[in-house]
Amino acid sequence: MPFTLIKGKFVPKVGVPDGDSVRFRADDPIYWLKLKGGTVNINFDNRTVQTRFEGIDAIEKGATKPLSVDAKNSMLSLINYDENSNLQPEGYLLSRMVDPHGRPICFAFSGNIDRKDGSDVFLNQAMVRNSINYKQMAAGYGYPLYYDTLFADLREAFNEALYSARQSSSGYWPTDATMTGVTVSNGSSLSTIDPIWPKLWRRLEEYFGSAHHQNLDDFLNWLDTKRERVDILTTMDRKGLKDVIKVQGNSISLTEIPENLRVVSIVGPPPHHLALD
Repeated sequence: MPFTLIKGKFVPKVGVPDGDSVRFRADDPIYWLKLKGGTVNINFDNRTVQTRFEGIDAIEKGATKPLSVDAKNSMLSLINYDENSNLQPEGYLLSRMVDPHGRPICFAFSGNIDRKDGSDVFLNQAMVRNSINYKQMAAGYGYPLYYDTLFADLREAFNEALYSARQSSSGYWPTDATMTGVTVSNGSSLSTIDPIWPKLWRRLEEYFGSAHHQNLDDFLNWLDTKRERVDILTTMDRKGLKDVIKVQGNSISLTEIPENLRVVSIVGPPPHHLALD
């Protein structure tokens, strides 16, 4: 299935960009209508949309600093943003689908491309290696977040970048504690713990956002009510997200490396209680 080419400009001054998302203004918004899965959420005052970079997941703005700031700055550099001279750098997206929150799931690229706006593009590994997504992973500022919408060969390309970043101890990887575990005694701990898989961090933030949750005792039961599913790629077993998380007292970790997880997509509009990603 081809991707739709959408040309335009990145607009970091609108909204709050981070390591895996930035607002984008299409030259011709008619091409948003080609994307499947829902309606793109457009801000009609400035004609921008919030993107969601396919394949990667940066730590959240409320997570450990300076890593969260470093991830954002890396992304801004890769799109050629300069607050003094290039406030809206030219770029383009390749996208097929819209997520349940109205964000185009996309591969983002800086500069221009010698193809017609709105045309169909068959994306290969060589093209992916030129994307902001891939470069963020290679710089160590992208955790793998592989949904079942991502083709296997493109996932393999991301893994190349991931393994390179780990080997060179770039970005998050010197202090990553996804598999070794972090101690989370309460919600305020989330701003100081070592970096972990961001999807798990977001679920913890959501869990502690409920006033009655004061520790991790009920986290797995709470997570089970969300009915999120993942495929274990080495065995192709489908499990609940809670089944790949280990909680011991105030310590929490994953039991599977993130690149071995394929998240099952949600079809249709999100439930009212669903956190982003």
